[in-house]
Amino acid sequence: FYQKLYGEAFVDICERSLKRMKDAHSRCQEAGEKYRGSIVGISSPGVNSAFKMVPGYDMPGSGKCLMEFSIRHYAHSAAKYGINCNVIIPGVTRSDAWETIAEKRGLTQDQLHGNFMGMIPMKEVADGEDIGDMVAFLSGSAGGRFMTGLCLRVDGGLHLGG
Repeated sequence: FYQKLYGEAFVDICERSLKRMKDAHSRCQEAGEKYRGSIVGISSPGVNSAFKMVPGYDMPGSGKCLMEFSIRHYAHSAAKYGINCNVIIPGVTRSDAWETIAEKRGLTQDQLHGNFMGMIPMKEVADGEDIGDMVAFLSGSAGGRFMTGLCLRVDGGLHLGG
């Protein structure tokens, strides 16, 4: 059920976040300070032309397509407030979500991940830290703050087709 609301929920969260960030930008301007904010969405492989269409993924896929498309619009309108907006597209990731998929298929998470290993050039799956590192890079002062309007694959090369 929640997957059917995904696109709407993302837009709602962005709108609420942008309002707060614009208010913070105004306060910083009044104080003579520079404001920097970030919005980072998390999408998934399979919602763009880099991957085959997966039957049954229509509702979550359409929500994530909306996210990937709308982030560019948010990036354009938010840039003047010092806000960057990007989407990360993780590949095969050690997570509760992948555990649920494995269980539905009667596999362990390691077995499921093993099925994808031939398609991942780096020959390993991501973990939460890999994804968190990219969020931190995009949101922090290490150089990613000037990147905006992008959908970045953090997938060990899965999108390359193995």
